[in-house]
This record gives sequence, structure tokens and C-alpha cells, in this order.
Amino acid sequence: MKGLSLLAATVAILAATSAFADNKLNLKTEGELRVLINPIYPPMEFVNQKSGVQDGFDVDLANAIGKKLGLEVIFINSAFAELQSGLQTGRGDVIISGMSDNPKRQEVMDFVDYITSGPIFFTTKANADKYKTSTDLCGQKIAGSRTGTFPDNVKAWSESNCVGKGKPAVQFDGTADSNAARLGMRQGRYDAVVQGVETIAYQMSVEPDTYVMVGEPILTNDVFGMGFKKSNTALRDAVAQTLDGLIKDGTYADLLKKWGLNHNAVEKAVINGVK
Repeated sequence: MKGLSLLAATVAILAATSAFADNKLNLKTEGELRVLINPIYPPMEFVNQKSGVQDGFDVDLANAIGKKLGLEVIFINSAFAELQSGLQTGRGDVIISGMSDNPKRQEVMDFVDYITSGPIFFTTKANADKYKTSTDLCGQKIAGSRTGTFPDNVKAWSESNCVGKGKPAVQFDGTADSNAARLGMRQGRYDAVVQGVETIAYQMSVEPDTYVMVGEPILTNDVFGMGFKKSNTALRDAVAQTLDGLIKDGTYADLLKKWGLNHNAVEKAVINGVK
């Protein structure tokens, strides 16, 4: 009886300690890490057609972080345009969904940068001889997701590399997502598409002999960041420390290799690294 009482007391103390730790992280629900995600961006996040559940690098990374923190990871599906509002209204604790860290977004949230990226133009294999360099696309119709940073990225690149050199500006058309942009290009409505270099490499592996990249990435300092409310520095710092631990113990490298992202690694977690 005495042994059982001691055991019960120990369990109670551990439970209380765990709850206290969770509360210090300002989680919406104790014991849960609620991750806002838009699963339409392979290999970062997508719905696996065989299993019917979320899959991808971001999903694996979120689960690895949750395991280290002793938290159950709950994925909250959301449209990309609604991820930020979902964070601010408390639908989720963190955004992990291929979101670029940039100064504008830093005004309302903090980021833990975790992978490098960079938008790049690509076209169909049939147009490979026509568009060999990025500037061959000056004056042409280019599509890309309207809800991310691609519209601003393409406009800035076009102003510098096309208009600034006496060439016609790129004609950019924002689409619902990258899937719609690729479909439009295959149908002949667009000459090229802009997409993250990490995702088009994956797309080329699942649709072989369909696409070719055009030139180099049009932005070289693009990184994806996990987004946090500015008021929740405790969770932000805990996740940053956990990411550093995953980098040191090799888990991070294993996940990069699994998803073909070896060249997209960061050396350490950085908070709001894009200036």
C-alpha cells in the first residue's frame, strides 16, 4: 500500500511537471503542439495518395520536434493565405508549411529559419530550346502561386533584369497554387512557372521528362521559417533549441536525405535571419 502511494505521488509530480512545462510554452492545449499546415507543396508537405495522410519534410520535422519536446503533434490544415491569421487567432501554436521568412512577415510574427530555398523559373521540356536562360523569359507569361512571395519576387527580378536592361517586363499571373500554375503551363497558357527550387526538383522526379529548370534561382537569400506569435518567445526558443539538437544528432540530415533536400540545409537554427 505504501509502495502504491509512493508510485501514485511520483506519477502526480511528473504529470504536474509536464503540465507546467507545457504551460510555459503557452500551448493552446496542454501536451499538444498544434501545427498549422497547407499540405499541397511536395516534398515539404502534401497528402500521401497511398496513405491519405500528411507527408513530407515539414511533417517529419514537426513530428521530430514534438517527440523531443514530449508533445503530441496535431496538424491543422489551412489555406496558405489563412496560416498567419490561424496563428494569431490561436488555431495553432506554430506554422510549419514552407513559409518564407521575410521582413514584412517579421512585423507580425517571429521565425525560426530551418531550410534554404529560392524561387526558380522552369518550363516544359518542349520549350527547353526556346528558354535557356532566365532573361529569355522577359516579356513572357509566367505563372505562380499568388498567396506567397512569388509575385513580389518575380516583379523585383523583372524590374532589375528585364525592364532595367531595356527588355519587356515579365507578365506574371497569380494562380491559386503551384498545381494550377503547372497545369496552365502544360495547357499552353503560360510560358513558364516560378516555384521553389526544392519543390520543382521533387516534381521533376515524379513527372520525369516533363520539365526543365531555366537559369539559376532568382532569389538567393530565401529561407523557410517556422512561424510563431511574437508574444510566444518561450515556444519559439524551445523549438530553436530543439532544431539545433536535431542538427547535431543527425536527425535533421537524415530527413533532408529522405526528401532529396541535402543542398537545402542550414547549419543552425536562426531567429528572423532574413533582413
